[in-house]
Amino acid sequence: MALFSKKQAQSSVLGGFVDGNLCYLATDSLAFTPAQINSVDSWKAALASLPKRGIGLRLALSSELYEVISIDRPNVEENELSAALTWAVKDLTNIPLEHQLIDYFELKHQPSGAPKLQVVVTDKRRIQPMVLALDKLKITPELITIEELALTNLLANEPTPQMLLCQTQEQSLNLVVSMEGEFVFNRPISGIEFKEGQTELDRQMQFDSLILEMQRSLDYLDRQLRLAPPTALSLLLPVDIQQWLAPQIQTMFDLPVSSLTSLDRSVQHNLALAASLESLEVRDEA
Repeated sequence: MALFSKKQAQSSVLGGFVDGNLCYLATDSLAFTPAQINSVDSWKAALASLPKRGIGLRLALSSELYEVISIDRPNVEENELSAALTWAVKDLTNIPLEHQLIDYFELKHQPSGAPKLQVVVTDKRRIQPMVLALDKLKITPELITIEELALTNLLANEPTPQMLLCQTQEQSLNLVVSMEGEFVFNRPISGIEFKEGQTELDRQMQFDSLILEMQRSLDYLDRQLRLAPPTALSLLLPVDIQQWLAPQIQTMFDLPVSSLTSLDRSVQHNLALAASLESLEVRDEA
């Protein structure tokens, strides 16, 4: 199954966020026990409370499971593009060619210059065992997307840029910008870590570094993409970090800040919800 492929929509939609060996599951109103992605029994237990028929499963992969490579669009016909992309990125990833699963998307807002394609490369060996486990339960994912695209579903569909700052417990910070419900860009922020038990001084030093990275993103939005500044910021972070950061960022940038994580819905379960909201109006499987 290709990334971004679509199947016929089902009556009940369940979102899943694949993070390491677990898939966090959620609907718009409920969060479920995570499933071990390669275990049929674990999936069966996780899905036990759902209807036996009509489950539409939409999945988002965590950023550790794929690479996104930006390349010039090959000068080939559309029906030749898939093969051209395979050879264009084969030496730009550590995944062996025979294990690569490739798809792509285009950005609506691009910097000046030749149009780019964003090529997504993931390892079949990480994805296929999960799909096979689901197949034994007669469940076929309606679509499989990636973290940064799914995250835009948690942001308001506004004619001005919307910004989101996301961090799971194990991953680096990631800053995502969308506009009119469409992905604009994301900026992984490495070297900055907010965690439980930090002293106020340590946390303030991390915050100062974060502000510099956020300002670089605002400069890119303005100078390279020629877009207006964001009009709102959402936080998808562990609850205690979220509570500490929200007033700090609001004061610094004079932006309305909303907090998405709660004690009832973790960062990962919010990402599962985001996957469930992903539109099926995407490209057919190549």
